[in-house]
Amino acid sequence: MTALAAGVAAVAVPLVLLGSLIGHARRPGLLTSALRAHGTVPRALAGPVAAAVVVAEALTGVGCAAALLLRLDGPMRMAFGASAALLALYAAYGTYVSRTRHNVPCGCAGADAPMTGWVAGRAAALSALALTGALHGLPSGSSAYESFIVVTAGLGFAVLLWTLPSAMIERRSAG
Repeated sequence: MTALAAGVAAVAVPLVLLGSLIGHARRPGLLTSALRAHGTVPRALAGPVAAAVVVAEALTGVGCAAALLLRLDGPMRMAFGASAALLALYAAYGTYVSRTRHNVPCGCAGADAPMTGWVAGRAAALSALALTGALHGLPSGSSAYESFIVVTAGLGFAVLLWTLPSAMIERRSAG
């Protein structure tokens, strides 16, 4: 079971991190605006902090994907360990902001989702997956069928975790 979770992590974590990077590139000012709304850093530092966050996601996402594709176990463990730490920080930050500020944007991945407990939960789930990948290392010894199952499950987890916060928004219709 651990090998399956590590394989799912090997697919889902880099996809979500790289997808987030693409989202930030498409809407570059959104994270800075969200950080200002959160009120957790001085307004003047929101831009540099947002840039640092995007760089951290880029380095961990590319590191995870490259190490996996090149089949480098040590670098994969390090990249997934760094991803686990980054995502754990996101989970803690998301928990804090969702409890202290209401109706503020998340700024996650260039999306319009509000900062909620679901955002923190997604980050915590991704952190746990990344930690599993860091501890287990490269997926190995799989048949083509097992690899297909792992990749499919990883893609499914990536999509579910990517869409979770937006899917959990209660939309009220005027009526």
